[in-house]
Amino acid sequence: MWQGMKSVMVFDPKDSQEETERKWVEWNQHKSAVSDKYVPTAEETKKKINRTGTSQ
Repeated sequence: MWQGMKSVMVFDPKDSQEETERKWVEWNQHKSAVSDKYVPTAEETKKKINRTGTSQ
């Protein structure tokens, strides 16, 4: 499911608050690498996922 997607965050309901915050901080530090790229809308992302299936 993640193929071709450059900025994906995965959260697990079992993650602690600290783990969730760490993921946000890490993403925020690296998002500049994709800030000049087009980011698909939620609808476009759903269509891409449905086309490729839900397996990783």
